[in-house]
Amino acid sequence: MSTAQIASKVEKAFREIGLTEYETMAYISLVKTGEMTANDISSTTTIPYSKVYTVLDALEKKGWVEEKGGRPRRYYPKSPIESMRTEKIRQEKRFEGNRNLIVSELQALYEHREIKEKPEIWIIRGEENMVSKIRDVLENAKKELMVALPVVSQDLLRQFTPSLQEMLNKRISLQLLTTRKAYSTIPDFLVGMAEVRLRDDMFGGGIMADGIETLLFLSQDTAGEENLAIWSDHIGLNMVSKEYFKHLWETSEKV
Repeated sequence: MSTAQIASKVEKAFREIGLTEYETMAYISLVKTGEMTANDISSTTTIPYSKVYTVLDALEKKGWVEEKGGRPRRYYPKSPIESMRTEKIRQEKRFEGNRNLIVSELQALYEHREIKEKPEIWIIRGEENMVSKIRDVLENAKKELMVALPVVSQDLLRQFTPSLQEMLNKRISLQLLTTRKAYSTIPDFLVGMAEVRLRDDMFGGGIMADGIETLLFLSQDTAGEENLAIWSDHIGLNMVSKEYFKHLWETSEKV
């Protein structure tokens, strides 16, 4: 891959995480050269001198550069690893703030409107989409959650720890059905908040919240297969799923 292609990919990555074209130019110039004045940066890039201080101030606030005192002021870049860590925290805080605002303003309206849309069945493809949908189901639960897990992924489970802790705070009933082999890998806090039963083996897994929405796992990235699941709020599918879970539950060993 040529230097120009690498530069183009890096610039695109900066734009996708929210840096402007001028901010990207300034940071890359500092990384390449080291400590520079605003005039140096303007001279070695296409950033107008009238805008370069605004650009550098924005980068400093976002955690990408630091200013060294003196006249003229000099700037130096923070390491990409440190800057990306700061950027991730900043964006997560911004996302949570926006999420809380949108949910608080619109969720009640969505749930109480007079016309309920037609029940749907969605096919969920890919790990990111599955993680997002699992989190939705966990956070939507109000009274009870039925979970069947033939295997337990520690990396995946860690992503849902805040949602599970919130369930504990809301005193939601949790029934967890898993295999004897997988049981030893389940964290203590999850065992402590759930009623657990064990089977020798299971064919597939899923989650049901309050008997009104179901997420069924069809594959979990085994043998090169794409992560695949089905979500539905269809009353018929939910009834069948609940009865099947109850059958497995009643024929499983109590912990």
